[in-house]
Amino acid sequence: MRMISQYLPDFFEALFETLKVAALSGVFALIIGTVVGIISTMKSKLAIIPVGIYTGFIRSTPLLVQLYFVHYGLPITGIMLTSFQSAIIAFSLNSGAYISEIVRGGLASMDKGQSEASRALGLSWFQTMRLIILPQVFKKILPPLISQFSYLIKDTSLAAVLVIPELTYTARKIAARTYMPFESFGVPMLMYFGIYLILALLSRFISGKKEPGRSARRWFGFGKVV
Repeated sequence: MRMISQYLPDFFEALFETLKVAALSGVFALIIGTVVGIISTMKSKLAIIPVGIYTGFIRSTPLLVQLYFVHYGLPITGIMLTSFQSAIIAFSLNSGAYISEIVRGGLASMDKGQSEASRALGLSWFQTMRLIILPQVFKKILPPLISQFSYLIKDTSLAAVLVIPELTYTARKIAARTYMPFESFGVPMLMYFGIYLILALLSRFISGKKEPGRSARRWFGFGKVV
């Protein structure tokens, strides 16, 4: 443990890198997911078909393959990206596809009478979405969005294949240097778990779930959406 403690600064730097990748990807994924989710509720086939292809393709292919495609495949077309840029693009597109389904479900749960009332008041479609519909939708879907963000944080471990110095890459490097794989990978596991607990508490606070006497399994959110 003494040997691992001297590498704690490296682990905290890696944690910052992990959170930076997750935060940037999460912002872009939220934008992509919101736009795609709104488009998926439209009646135009010209809009729905590309969206369906995008979400279907992303959800049916491994994230690791998507990372490799963005970083090693796109340069063939003349698009040169750094490892960090490739990771942000791949994670954003991947998480955005799942967020779009969350947004679509939230929009489908809204009472159509609100849209009709806003049109009767002379509001445009854009004003209705921005001022009335989306604020209510995001309030409803915030817990599953937090859950999706927790998945995104765990998925950033795959960025190690692009030699990004996040937690997994740093743990692998320290394990090779110290010959202490148990401790080297144990530290990032505890860090990931700590992040998950914070997000789980935040989700339960927002959703207002205060059921008395619930089991630890339900409290931690295992086996269900955070």
